[in-house]
Amino acid sequence: MEILGPNPTVPGLWRCHLREIAKAPASRTNHSISNCRTWSFAALTLPFFARAVLRRSTALRATGMGDATLMKKNRKKVKEMEVGMLEGALKTLFKRMDEPDIFKVREILMRLAKTNTKPNQNLAGDWIIFWASREGCVDKLFGTGMTDEGWWLQLQEYLLRLSTKKQGREAEAIEIVRKVGPFPNQSNSLKGTYVPSGTNRLKIIFTEFKTDDGKDMKPRGDQEEVVIDVDVIYSSKTMIALQWEDANGECDFYVLTRVNSIIEERDKFVGTSKARNFFN
Repeated sequence: MEILGPNPTVPGLWRCHLREIAKAPASRTNHSISNCRTWSFAALTLPFFARAVLRRSTALRATGMGDATLMKKNRKKVKEMEVGMLEGALKTLFKRMDEPDIFKVREILMRLAKTNTKPNQNLAGDWIIFWASREGCVDKLFGTGMTDEGWWLQLQEYLLRLSTKKQGREAEAIEIVRKVGPFPNQSNSLKGTYVPSGTNRLKIIFTEFKTDDGKDMKPRGDQEEVVIDVDVIYSSKTMIALQWEDANGECDFYVLTRVNSIIEERDKFVGTSKARNFFN
């Protein structure tokens, strides 16, 4: 496996991931050859597409088109193909493995990070946290803390909507809480604003919290707000990858994928018994 160096635009990513890998159980670092076929195929086919683009460049130059324009178009096309294959490989890794190989996740995230120097600039849209690096880390950072009340409450899904700069950079989240037993799921809403800074920092501040029956609620510890301060490792029209680091230098990672509407997704999950853990 190719070992990649740190990305200068993502402080601490390399350092934190080494600590995560060192503490990961054996099941996170072992994987079968069959489960890696998709990633291997993506890696092997990229040179093929690059050569195809090069052949097309040669043909177009023969027609008299400028070299500079061709080179710019070709670089963009190769980059788009690379990003598409890397995102696809990451999603397949999450879907096919109960506990994805942390080495492969790290490698793909590092490669994606290098394709976007300002990943916090285009985050607007509706998203769902598709995967997180360990159990409990989504509620710990993003949630209201409702699941702290007992083992019978589990955070099933977390939805996030970020509006554009023109719309005031509003942030809205919906957490879907599953109650163990013959009970319907519950949803809580969080509302606030978000602020990007630098090239990769993102701060989300939630100040309004309500249950699904419209009642006001207090987040964890009767606080007045929930503050989420993270690094944006990577972003595109279809995916966002985030990193959070605590005071001890320990890191958690979150991968979000786009959905059509967080309201539609909420209606889909509330009242169902389907459960999906973030870490598998």
